[in-house]
Amino acid sequence: MAHVFSVEIHDYLSEKILLAEQGIKTAEDENDEASRLYYEGQLLELKTLRQYLTDNIDLKTQKYYKE
Repeated sequence: MAHVFSVEIHDYLSEKILLAEQGIKTAEDENDEASRLYYEGQLLELKTLRQYLTDNIDLKTQKYYKE
């Protein structure tokens, strides 16, 4: 059975990543450079956190999110 907290954390990260990606698309459509940079920074932080969890915390026998 997958570690329950890791599943919840990855679900949260997946939701935030999706919102950041949508924010980037909206900012590009509206030609809003400041917002695009904000969402790109947020996306980088979220993906860095996800990679840290994958490398150091998550069980190696489980996949916690879909790409």
